[in-house]
Amino acid sequence: MGNLAASGGYYIACNADKIIAEPTTITGSIGVFGAIPNFSQFADNIGINAEQVSTNNSASYSVFEPMNQKFYDVTKEGVEQIYTTFVNRVSTGRNMTFEQVNEIAQGRVWTGKEAIEKGLVDQLGGLEDAIKVAAELAEVENYRVRNYPHYKTDLKDALQMNPFMKASKEEILKETMGDENYQLYNNIHKMKNLEGIQARIPFIFQIK
Repeated sequence: MGNLAASGGYYIACNADKIIAEPTTITGSIGVFGAIPNFSQFADNIGINAEQVSTNNSASYSVFEPMNQKFYDVTKEGVEQIYTTFVNRVSTGRNMTFEQVNEIAQGRVWTGKEAIEKGLVDQLGGLEDAIKVAAELAEVENYRVRNYPHYKTDLKDALQMNPFMKASKEEILKETMGDENYQLYNNIHKMKNLEGIQARIPFIFQIK
């Protein structure tokens, strides 16, 4: 785990065979929260009235009306179910009891160094350490590392992106054509790349 592995990041990692984190990795955040927008007070202030029509007895909600207790209870139950699932996932992956995980969970975060003490991480290290451990777990001795995404750039594109090569090209043109001719060439080149209807004055300003 790199700089940050909190909440979803740790959820993905918690069932790994081995977890490696850097000493400062933000780890954990085993928790869930719900946020529901509500504009009922604003709606009252500007005179908006909302009416709800339902064909069943399920909890209904409108952002233009205060949240009723039934909808609040259903929403809270959903959040608690997700939290319970999260804690159970960590409990299974880290060989800890639900109570042990819950004691260090509840949305709190730890550094990688603290996470080892809490049982959330196995070892401190960087990416190279993680690759080495992964190879050992997979019983692979000969392997190589490739960085992604891999961009294919030909020589021409590479030279065009090089500011030093671009400067050399301009200097060569100036030396070959002379300053005035190079300026004329530059103006023609700019005109050539113009698109659409243009409204232009019949002369070019040069401030020296």
